[in-house]
Amino acid sequence: MRFLADESCDFGVVLALRTAGHDVVAIAEVSPREEDDRVMERALQEE
Repeated sequence: MRFLADESCDFGVVLALRTAGHDVVAIAEVSPREEDDRVMERALQEE
């Protein structure tokens, strides 16, 4: 399963999901301080 983790998501959760074999993109890694509307646009584009 693929996840897009917002910056408010604890990074431990991101690591746990990755360890479990999930594809996780963390906004904190790829686009820190991104506005919420842009995060939503990204999520919808990658759906």
